[in-house]
Amino acid sequence: MITSPMMNFNSGCVNAEGINPKYEQERIGDYIQVHSGRRFYVLDPKPQDITVNDIAHSLANICRFTGHGDRFYGVGEHSILCARVARKLGYSTLQQLYCLMHDGSESVVNDLARPVKQNIPQYKEVEDRIMAVIWEVVGIPKPTEEDYKIVKKIDNTLLVNEMEQLMKRNDVPSDIDYAPMFVDLSVGYNAGESKIPFLTMFVSLMEEYFHEVTV
Repeated sequence: MITSPMMNFNSGCVNAEGINPKYEQERIGDYIQVHSGRRFYVLDPKPQDITVNDIAHSLANICRFTGHGDRFYGVGEHSILCARVARKLGYSTLQQLYCLMHDGSESVVNDLARPVKQNIPQYKEVEDRIMAVIWEVVGIPKPTEEDYKIVKKIDNTLLVNEMEQLMKRNDVPSDIDYAPMFVDLSVGYNAGESKIPFLTMFVSLMEEYFHEVTV
């Protein structure tokens, strides 16, 4: 259970009303230092504590399937492919951005395997709180329930391809919603290499999105 933050008052004189004008709110929990040097408090996330560049850098270096695939396959590459599939299926620019950024929280909490996530009830709460901050960082509205369903379907579409091609598994879950399409995963990015393509796609989609909403 997350406790209420305590107020840490700096030393100094109080004003005429008896209130110290200089104080700062104590952050909750411990922090993770992100690539830019900022301190990101997982239990007390704030938009000024992380950048899109931090997210792209981290996701380019985090391997999916806890590293057990046939090659290095990063979360950043997965995210890029999700956005590409969204475009191919005709979804909006905003929904493509949601697909690109949908795993942004993993830049600070890592890519936990699904069997682990499913057994940590608090994980979803922490993840949702971080993602709410990431949408602020990106500068786009929070996804609707319909948007989430679309992103999940595309995420599952990549998952099926990843399981079959990178993990050589034929036990794809029958109870998940996904698009029956082939995504070639035979060639991809090594560790760190998806950062620039991720940022390039992000800039392109943001320009396209802002053009759409301002015209």
